[in-house]
Amino acid sequence: MRSPLRFGGILLPSADVDPNKFACIACDQFTSDPEYWKELSEYVGDSPSALRITLPEIFLNDDPELRLKRISENMNAYVRSGVFEKRTYDAVLVERRTPFTPSRPGLVACIDLDAYEPSGEALIRASEAVVTSRIPPRVEIRERCPLELPHVMLLVDDEDGILVEAAHKKRGKKLYDFKLNMGGGSIVGYEVTDAESIDRAAQTLAELSARKYGKPFLFAVGDGNHSLAAAKAVHEKNRAVKAASKALVEIVNVRSGGIAFHPIHRLVKVKDPADFVRYMQDKTHGLPKESALYAGGRVFPYGLPTDAVDGVELVQRLIDEYDTESIDYVHGEDRLTRDEDGTVGVRLFAPEKSDFFDCVARRGKLPKKTFSIGEGIEKRYYLEARKIVD
Repeated sequence: MRSPLRFGGILLPSADVDPNKFACIACDQFTSDPEYWKELSEYVGDSPSALRITLPEIFLNDDPELRLKRISENMNAYVRSGVFEKRTYDAVLVERRTPFTPSRPGLVACIDLDAYEPSGEALIRASEAVVTSRIPPRVEIRERCPLELPHVMLLVDDEDGILVEAAHKKRGKKLYDFKLNMGGGSIVGYEVTDAESIDRAAQTLAELSARKYGKPFLFAVGDGNHSLAAAKAVHEKNRAVKAASKALVEIVNVRSGGIAFHPIHRLVKVKDPADFVRYMQDKTHGLPKESALYAGGRVFPYGLPTDAVDGVELVQRLIDEYDTESIDYVHGEDRLTRDEDGTVGVRLFAPEKSDFFDCVARRGKLPKKTFSIGEGIEKRYYLEARKIVD
């Protein structure tokens, strides 16, 4: 069984680029916090930055065509002007430190998109359904721009640590080491010295997964389901472009102490918050697990099923069936408790990470926005890049 990993072509910012200003948190974070993005933009200023070549989702409805045009122009200018080093790397070993965990080791490498399916029982599987409106902007950026900068994180169930952890024990020279902006902690990157052994380890794990699940199941998408689905769509559309047949990702071991599953709550805007609270309480009356709704500065109990995934599925269905004006997917309960006119915060629970692979293998894709890896500030920062045009 061939490993889906592919190596080579990874770009890093050149030595004269400030990495603290270049690195930027994943686009799907802080979607209800314009001050975060304003502060980051002011801090970055005119310095080369991933902020200028990605599209934060908070701006999806803010003149998207102009933003896409600027992203394309900036990316081409960065490629021409030497923002990235001339040399490329097979793969990069990363170690992330955050305010919540002292170490989260990862491996940045490419995957073969033919081994991934947004649905079904593939070697690389989507973990959640997607919000369909989030796909087209990502597809358009990928089609119009020469580079990809990933925030996709793939999870591997590696009890003995033969992939990521073993590679870290044999890591090469340090490539970067700096503090991340906006309170994101710090990150260190190392050169990979033995891509062949990493590839063999992935092949071994794929074979073990086939015996465990009946079909090979090596990687599950832990974060970035939308971005990987967009990459797959572009690949299917442009199969003649070899560079587009791969996607750059970070691989982490679900068993790592640096990985924690957190819920993604719902923040809904409605015409009558009190009516929505009553609706949720009526529809969930008698369910065994108690959670909370936040509206008008008050807290209201409501019920959930014992299984966290069933709870997310139920809540999402109830919200979809109600006449909501908008819905936001938020990380952290502090955002839910803010007293804002017309909004109701809906608190949810995350599934246990120890059951994650079994759950995906058994159920298929989980409901959209079921869980988050870590707190919002712990999300992957854009840093490594790769050319996606031949």
